[in-house]
Amino acid sequence: MLAATARFVLNELGVAAPASEAGEDENAAVIAAVDAELGSDWPKQVEPRFDANKAILFDDRWASAREDLARAFYEKDADLLSGGFVGLGKAVADEAQWFAVKSDPADAALKGAFARIASEALEPVSEDPAASRFARDIAVVTGVSPNSIAAQVVEGLLAGGATVIATSHSFRPSIKEWAKRAYRTHAAEGARLWLVPANLSSFRDVDALVDWVGNVQKKTTGATTTILKPAYEPTLFFPFAAPPVHGTLADSGELFESQARLMLWGVERAIAGLSRIGADTDVQHRLHVVLPGSPNRGVFGGDGAYGEVKSAFDAIVNRAHAERVWSDRVTFAHPKIGWVRGTGLMGGNDPLVAVVERHGIHTYSTAQIAAKLLDLCTAESRAAAAVKPLDVDLTGGLGSEPIDIRALRAEAEADAAKASAPSDEGEQARETDGSVVGQRIKALPTPHTPHQPHVDLADWANVTARPEDEIVIVSIGELGPWGSGRTRAQAELGIHSDGSVDLNAGAVLELAWNMGLLTWADSPKPGWYDTDGNLVPEEDIAERYHDEVVARSGIRPFEEGMGNDYRDGSDEEESEVYLDHDVTFSVPTEDVAREYVKLDEAHTSYAKDDESGEWNVTRHAGSMIRVPRRAAMTRTVGGQFPKGFDPVKWGIPASMVGDVDEIALWNIVTTVDAYLSAGFNPAEILEAIHPSMVASTQGTGFGGMMSMRKLYLDRFLNHEIPTDILQEALPNVVAAHVMQSYIGGYGNMVQPVSACATAAVSLEEGADKIALGKADFVVTGAIDDIGVESVIGFGNMNATANSEEMYAKGIDARFFSRANDRRRGGFLESQGGGTILLTRGDIALKLGLPVAGVVGFIHSYADGAHTSIPAPGLGALAAGLGGRDAKLVKDLAKLGVTPDDIAVVSKHDTSTNANDPNESELHNTLAHAIGRTDGNPLFVISQKTLTGHAKGGACIFQVNGLTQLFASGVIPANASLDCVDPKLERDDHMVWLRKPLRIGGGEDAFGRAADGRPVKAGLATSLGFGHVSGFVALVHPGAFEAAVAKADGEEALESWRKRANARLAAGQRRLEEGMMGRAALYEPIDNRRFREDGTRLASGGRYDAHEVEKAMLLDPNARLGASGYFEA
Repeated sequence: MLAATARFVLNELGVAAPASEAGEDENAAVIAAVDAELGSDWPKQVEPRFDANKAILFDDRWASAREDLARAFYEKDADLLSGGFVGLGKAVADEAQWFAVKSDPADAALKGAFARIASEALEPVSEDPAASRFARDIAVVTGVSPNSIAAQVVEGLLAGGATVIATSHSFRPSIKEWAKRAYRTHAAEGARLWLVPANLSSFRDVDALVDWVGNVQKKTTGATTTILKPAYEPTLFFPFAAPPVHGTLADSGELFESQARLMLWGVERAIAGLSRIGADTDVQHRLHVVLPGSPNRGVFGGDGAYGEVKSAFDAIVNRAHAERVWSDRVTFAHPKIGWVRGTGLMGGNDPLVAVVERHGIHTYSTAQIAAKLLDLCTAESRAAAAVKPLDVDLTGGLGSEPIDIRALRAEAEADAAKASAPSDEGEQARETDGSVVGQRIKALPTPHTPHQPHVDLADWANVTARPEDEIVIVSIGELGPWGSGRTRAQAELGIHSDGSVDLNAGAVLELAWNMGLLTWADSPKPGWYDTDGNLVPEEDIAERYHDEVVARSGIRPFEEGMGNDYRDGSDEEESEVYLDHDVTFSVPTEDVAREYVKLDEAHTSYAKDDESGEWNVTRHAGSMIRVPRRAAMTRTVGGQFPKGFDPVKWGIPASMVGDVDEIALWNIVTTVDAYLSAGFNPAEILEAIHPSMVASTQGTGFGGMMSMRKLYLDRFLNHEIPTDILQEALPNVVAAHVMQSYIGGYGNMVQPVSACATAAVSLEEGADKIALGKADFVVTGAIDDIGVESVIGFGNMNATANSEEMYAKGIDARFFSRANDRRRGGFLESQGGGTILLTRGDIALKLGLPVAGVVGFIHSYADGAHTSIPAPGLGALAAGLGGRDAKLVKDLAKLGVTPDDIAVVSKHDTSTNANDPNESELHNTLAHAIGRTDGNPLFVISQKTLTGHAKGGACIFQVNGLTQLFASGVIPANASLDCVDPKLERDDHMVWLRKPLRIGGGEDAFGRAADGRPVKAGLATSLGFGHVSGFVALVHPGAFEAAVAKADGEEALESWRKRANARLAAGQRRLEEGMMGRAALYEPIDNRRFREDGTRLASGGRYDAHEVEKAMLLDPNARLGASGYFEA
């Protein structure tokens, strides 16, 4: 391949490939010639980088404008509204008007900006000269990088409404981030920005780029063909691609050749190729080329082939007169560009700017020179260029006189020395400050003490419900790819678009402890020890382990938890093959031999081996046998529990680890977390509530997947399996272990299996049990595992993102889950879920239990008649049955919440092409139906972009996320979001965040607090295969506090607050003590909470557990004793 490429380039250069001598390796001779003529690294220099799959389109100004409006309002910053808003339509105008009304009258600048935008958004963009300046242009700009002239040109073109195709050689994340920011900040309505990788030193890339620009790009899936990009006929070309130029004439040769190849010959080839596009159909078309010239003809020195190339640009313009074969379709503007500050070429000389300008040379910023270049693209300029090339002097005097860089640098150094010479007073001040300024204090893993969110009862004046009418969430225990809900919340707010994740020292410690990276020991010195037994100072934990725990968490390539036969992106499978010769093997008895014959009597025989006493079985030619092989999997990325997590860390006994399915063990852990982090245990509830009123509605989508694998596959393979493996494969047993080994209740046992909506249905079942008086306290939730069977199954359905395709798009594994994004490719399967503890409000008040949220409304729905099990539907829209008189509206009103108070919707958002727009339409239609005011933004939370899709357990993350939002006031962002799908533009209430946004008062997971009104309510939808739609409306704990204050008085409320906060603090201490091994986390139930039979009683009798149990179940006043046992 290398030799073939070398021959191609030698031919292009007019150099004949050398003939090889007899017996000589022909390819070696060619490669040697290339090394001699072009340099050993030439293959790398011309390696193609263009890839149409990696092209990124930004065209969602309609969406980013909505976020800009919201961010400006909540951050009180009118400067955020400096982008273009003209012609963006009614949705943007309505939102601007909403915020104009809500803005503080004292902030005239912000209020005025909203009013202006409300008007501008309704104006036709065609009537705004600035926003429509380049509306009909297709511009190609090469060599873009942040802070470059090319970048500024791109931004100017976008501001004029152009469609821009920008190329980048490196295509680093920083370039993509710049493109996203440039489009958002500068694009006018209708503008589009394509960012593509290209190495314009490669003639193959130049040709590929030209071909891509001029042809339609399509994707065909089954019978559906999608246009990814139309055919473009470029009108503007700005060739800025350039390497770092260096070298003197003494270095000429391969160095100068490589520089000239990119800056000159690649440009010539691109001009010819781009100008040919459309030649057969649009004979009048012209490509206007802005050829960036320079007065530099070697005056600086040491800048390689730069001077020669810029001289050659003069020749390109001149030869256009003589070479009509291509120039009839090209016009030129050939500006001579002078000193531009801050560029890759001249940035190193920026310290000389003041001196240079003192000597009469004018310098430009990149923005200033870009504006000058864009002025050469007006209709008048193009008309003039059609007559003759535009020769424009933008030198600022550079080049008119000889320049002595050495002298200028010496003068600048003298100025700098003079300016930096300190006075005695100044020097003393610096010495005094030096002991303080610049010091960095290492973070200690000090745990954040949770507490009830601050509530101002004035915000909840309209609450009419009484405590006993409310169903409250007491606590949530969660486990997913980012660990607990505590650590997931930090990752949710701390993840960045480059894949980095902020975690504080406490979160790093919790993850590191769970991963087994750190262990507490009291000797030889109390502290945290690493796996080698070395003491790690607490102040070093965050810095030492942050990157490692992040790498072990979240969405990432599969590494464990997938079954024993998963390895390196492949799964063990068996294939049927047919023998072409006889194969004989021995078995111990004739009975066993006959068993082999029964399977294939036509091709099997057996005979006794008299010498050994065994029996020889022969499979004859033509017999079918199964042979194992390793088959590549198309899905190799997902959300796994953090690497190294072990339920034994939580006190799960080793005996259970061997007998109980692992996902059931993790379900126990989440329940332990839910109880203990809220400062109580199951026994305390049983002391206050009759055991038959403590219920469970925990469910699962799959059940014990590892046990199912053993039951079906390992049994088939004749592997040794536990005798009771069948019970561990039953879905309801996942929940049964929680009730029988940790809680010990006697109430309802309803275990829903509703695919990906299971957790929402479980929560509904629990709320219904309490509302109907069937239970007083319910353990709800769901959890699911991941395995090769589910990964392959979902992949075969094309429901999940194909890993190879996502990598081919240049997307990092961390961001394969891309809800609402143009480039989404399906969901990312993950494992996890958790436990939600529910009770009645009056019970929470009586026991001083914490309240994380109030269930405002919950309901599940079907989708009517369908022919497809996984296809999304609109059934949950029935939550708005009756419109403004819907039960949803009335139930929320009792809690002091109106449709306009609903701030967010935590969507199911799987990243499938069908689900995301369907669900968005559902919520937007519902918002209008129940009376939400036009323009009132409904913020979208797409949690699966961080966690992946945990199937049955998914809604646990959503519900927990909403309760954390009530406490923090900060909405997490979708870090995977590059460009919102245009299908969602119709949904006028929806707002998609690229960065977290504080919209209310509270304290976030990092302990950052702010004042403000509460986030009063949020919605969550969870949708499952089989057309199960779960719909949840949650309300801030303020609705509970207001109910208590009205029913029992503010003194009772204050008493509850103190008790609840004390429990939360105690829960945090219990977790810390558990991590240090000083307190048990999971505690098994002792003897089913009954005393040993025969125990002597105070009355003189003997304890009979069987009789005590019967009596307890019949006595409505029976409770667990303070001793921890049911007493006689």
